[in-house]
Amino acid sequence: MKFPKDPWKIVEVGYKPSQLAENESVFSLANGYIGFRGNFEEGVMPWHSGAHETFPTALSIKGTYLNGVYETAPITYGESAYGYAKKSQTICNVADTKGFIIEVDGEVLQVSTAAEHMRELDMQAGVLRRRFTYTAQSGAVLLIETQRLVSQVNKHRAAMRVSLTCQRGVCEYRILSGIDTSGKATVVSDDPRTATGKDTRLIEVGNGCFDAKTFDTIAFDSMVDFQAQQVGLWASQRTKNSDMAIGVAVAYSMESSSIDGDFFVFAGAVNVGQAVVLDKFAAYYSGEAKHIDSYVASAKEEAMRAAAEGFDLAVTKQKEFYNNFWDAVGMDIVGDDATLQGLRFNMFHLLQSAGRDGQTNIAAKGLTGEGYEGHYFWDTEIYVFPFMLHVSPAIAKELLMYRYSILDHARNRAREMGHDIGALFPWRTIGGEECSAYYPAGTAQYHINGDIAYAISSYVSFTEDYEFLFDYGAEILVETARLWYNLGFFDPEKNAFCINCVTGPDEYNTLVNNNVYTNMMAKQNMLAAMDALGLLKTSDPAKYKSLITRLDLAESEGLNWKKACDNMHIPYNADTKIYPQDDGFMHRKPWPIDEIPAGNFPLLLHYHPLVIYRHMVCKQADLVLAMLLLGDKFTPEEKKLNFHYYDKITTHDSSLSKAVFSIIACEIGEYEKAYDYFMATARLDLDNTHKNTKDGLHMANMAGTWLGLVQGFAGMRCYDGVLSFAPCLPQRWDMYTFKVHFKGRVLQVSVDKEGSKVSRVAGEPLAITIDGVSVDC
Repeated sequence: MKFPKDPWKIVEVGYKPSQLAENESVFSLANGYIGFRGNFEEGVMPWHSGAHETFPTALSIKGTYLNGVYETAPITYGESAYGYAKKSQTICNVADTKGFIIEVDGEVLQVSTAAEHMRELDMQAGVLRRRFTYTAQSGAVLLIETQRLVSQVNKHRAAMRVSLTCQRGVCEYRILSGIDTSGKATVVSDDPRTATGKDTRLIEVGNGCFDAKTFDTIAFDSMVDFQAQQVGLWASQRTKNSDMAIGVAVAYSMESSSIDGDFFVFAGAVNVGQAVVLDKFAAYYSGEAKHIDSYVASAKEEAMRAAAEGFDLAVTKQKEFYNNFWDAVGMDIVGDDATLQGLRFNMFHLLQSAGRDGQTNIAAKGLTGEGYEGHYFWDTEIYVFPFMLHVSPAIAKELLMYRYSILDHARNRAREMGHDIGALFPWRTIGGEECSAYYPAGTAQYHINGDIAYAISSYVSFTEDYEFLFDYGAEILVETARLWYNLGFFDPEKNAFCINCVTGPDEYNTLVNNNVYTNMMAKQNMLAAMDALGLLKTSDPAKYKSLITRLDLAESEGLNWKKACDNMHIPYNADTKIYPQDDGFMHRKPWPIDEIPAGNFPLLLHYHPLVIYRHMVCKQADLVLAMLLLGDKFTPEEKKLNFHYYDKITTHDSSLSKAVFSIIACEIGEYEKAYDYFMATARLDLDNTHKNTKDGLHMANMAGTWLGLVQGFAGMRCYDGVLSFAPCLPQRWDMYTFKVHFKGRVLQVSVDKEGSKVSRVAGEPLAITIDGVSVDC
């Protein structure tokens, strides 16, 4: 175990250069918009030619990201074809404001020679702290302490503090600080799960300095000794191709000795027992390049406002925010601090990385690294969204609003893919266009439409937010339902509605006919569209008429959807009660997993795709995922038989997989197997078990751990609007508890060795089911 067990903190003891990159992901801070990797504050700065490397930067991945800010580039194919994705989209490594250079008696501080190095991520406060001692050649000894936060209260702000306390002797110090605009994509690898090393460096448009006098006319709400010594720097950047720009500013609240080009120098002398403190406040704004000047103006004003309020107030507000968040989560585990630490770490990063403005989403790696180029996937709707739905329904809604914001792009993509009606959402994207260059395991995953529709239905069922359904959700449901009907056809030989040449969630079986998961989700999608239209017609006839007029929706379309649903082909062997993953799955060559060399996992890094596609082997939960999402469509016997069948042939090469297997193992009573699968997810990034945490954290797996507890061990389900629980307690635990939001109520679930209890914390009384028995809560 890399980090000491602590239920509320992640603590690194000692300087560990070999773990720099992976721990930079672990110690990342974000607020859904700004993302800071956990880089050390001190280091090489382009504006300080005299500085040398204070740690091996080749092992570090220095990153600052803004959700939704990306660069585009033409995708080059050796052999192209019609409809291939045309442009890549890659998250940009934008201007970095984290850095300082510290000089002690004329020498640059080197962390590699420091003593007692420690850093901690305080998940209760949302603050990253470091401390170490440094002995200069002059004999002076300094205690260096830093704090950093990315504000959860104001999306545009971040704040940093560095303090120097003299423990022995007397020394001259200089702290150099500025804005580093040299950032570039730093991940270069043949691993398809990482970024591609594209040059996403932004072009610096301008930079300069300013001071408090610039803002004499501003009425600040909280003045904290706002005087002329508060100074700042600003910079503006734009992308080369995607027509985006950012404005960034930093403000300081310590008297500046001088300005040297692009950076400030804070200097003086410190005697034994004395301390000096420098606070730095950063602000970021971004959007279309034509508004670049306004971004700079807003950033300068925001940075100065932050400086006026002060660092201590920023910390206080941050802690209040996290107190509310952890209260909403309400999760505790008694008897296993290591697992509790892992789960809280995962939930902490899920909150940090989720976009909350209706224009951005949550990337597969969040805002912690450049893996998968910062793309949004179906991971959001099937894994992350349920967590947000029960902990922060407001964020869940904004994630769906992002999908609505790119609906026109989805319509355009459907036309490009040969569908004269409906919408096809992109497999991977940031701005809304499809940017997956490998269509067999990308564009062919049409189930993205069904995943989004499933999330919409879940949101409405759990929140009863019918205004969202009528204004936004129904339109998405209709357009995705249209796509399914246009994609499929009535096969006279099967006497059924079939959907051919698609890829399900399992990326080791591509371009298949009648993937069970896809067909079942398509059916669910079309039924949801019909239900939404019926409810809208009854509840708001005027809005219903407006929608069908705007979409040119014929009444016959609903009848067609119903016919397709009634006749949807679902591959099934009545003798064995096994659902083949698709029509041809049982006809592929078996590939026993225990015969594959241990060093050849994941398979995608060691075998050509065609080798994998010819075999009966699964990368991740597919049919098993269908049994979770649509559990009322399977009998208990079918779940048990199919779980065991697919358990033997799934490699779990995807981090999305084991959480789902854990949940179904719980449901069929395989508690030890469920626990083993769950534990494989709980600390995946903390312990770097997949060996690629350096590229960013695994957001879907992180959400999967919450699902494993709530839907697995607690057995939470919702069928026909009724919430139910079937709790069990892992043998190694004494108790666990959590909260969920449901239809305006907040419920607290507690399970211990004496049994289980569900209590209502807020809202009106509600009937629920526990272990098959209806109870009033």
